[in-house]
Amino acid sequence: MTTVITAVIAFFKAIPAITGGITAFAQAYYNAKVQITTARIGGDVDVAKQMVTGIVAEGQTRVEFLKTVSQSKFLMILVGGFAFPWMFYQAKVVMWDKIVCKWVLGVYGFTPPVDGSVGEWAGWIIGGIFGTGGVMAVGQIFYNRRER
Repeated sequence: MTTVITAVIAFFKAIPAITGGITAFAQAYYNAKVQITTARIGGDVDVAKQMVTGIVAEGQTRVEFLKTVSQSKFLMILVGGFAFPWMFYQAKVVMWDKIVCKWVLGVYGFTPPVDGSVGEWAGWIIGGIFGTGGVMAVGQIFYNRRER
């Protein structure tokens, strides 16, 4: 019993160090992202910080969107209804054509590509559901910087 109590006390004493380590890691990660972005855009640190902060804000917005969807059965059915056909197609292409067909028949299978307006719409729908606007935010910040 004494060993358990000692372990619990040691854990609680270690919490500030663990929190400090997580904070230090997050700060180092942020600084690295800012340095990489600064190198990509040509050396403007303030713009790089704004870009990284914008990407983080976009990620938080995406998380809030997913929380909202997960709390509504109607939205879950709607998102799943749009995503399921494309997920089924991708699973057929990968699992059947590339793996199972090769093992069973000795040759790769063939599924015709989704092209035309159906392929374009599929890209827009899946991109809208699962994609992030980080690229758009970075582009907008970059072009706004050029206009100044």
